[in-house]
Amino acid sequence: MHKVVLITPSYAPDFERCRILCDSVRQQVHGHAEHVIIVDRQDEALFLPLAGNGVRLLIKQDMLPGWLYQLPFARKWWLNLRGLPVRGWILQQIVKLSVAEAIDANLYLFADSDVAFIRPFEVGELLDTAGRVRLYGGPRKPQDIADPRHRAWYRQAGQVFGLTGPGYQQRDYVSQLVAWRRDTLARLTQRIAAHGGRDWQVVLANTLDFSEYTLYGVFAEHVLGEAAGHVLVDTELCDCSWHHEINSQEDLKRFIEQVPASFPAVLIQSNLGIAPADYAQVLKNRAGLGT
Repeated sequence: MHKVVLITPSYAPDFERCRILCDSVRQQVHGHAEHVIIVDRQDEALFLPLAGNGVRLLIKQDMLPGWLYQLPFARKWWLNLRGLPVRGWILQQIVKLSVAEAIDANLYLFADSDVAFIRPFEVGELLDTAGRVRLYGGPRKPQDIADPRHRAWYRQAGQVFGLTGPGYQQRDYVSQLVAWRRDTLARLTQRIAAHGGRDWQVVLANTLDFSEYTLYGVFAEHVLGEAAGHVLVDTELCDCSWHHEINSQEDLKRFIEQVPASFPAVLIQSNLGIAPADYAQVLKNRAGLGT
């Protein structure tokens, strides 16, 4: 029996989006043990009303080592007593990779604050008949292959795992509702520590850029292989707005109306400039779509 925990890192500007996600999880998601929302200590009071009924708050600072401090005057930066200051983007990825040490579960399913479930979803669907856990690994898109930052993510993974050539760079592992196994994640962080010769969190805190999903995906597919306990799939569980042109409320309505039945959830990026109340109404109006 797998204990599945839904994980959502969030922060104050995404509170209303996170509320929408929590409501949709309660209505549509079944079979998970709990929904853990990870927030900064300074945001705890704001998010506290979301706790209960299967939702638990976890404070980011309680998951991290004492040599990392959030700068009170610069929310996007953390002081690193063992190296250079850490950007919030890097810190959030370290937090995700720390869940195996902080949350008791066999499987972790990640959903950002701007995800919402629009159809019923049973977490047992994450496993195939052999007990392997689905891991998204779709073909890389030309624009991503051409993106210097994306190329850097694969170079960094190749350095950590001793991989060369194009063979390990064919899949895109970045999506929403990505599932990780606790045992595979523990082996990944051990491998990072062994490569860097230091605690894995120190290694990554002093890495200028990386992708947590790329690290996990490359490790699971190209280092562990069958031993990772995953089955690679090229279909996503969440229809992400980054795959679509959404510039207005009408674009959003059209996007929601045309979500294929295979997707139980949608991602409506916070940087699209659409107020949570506006897309919440669209979601409400389309309740039961495809069911």
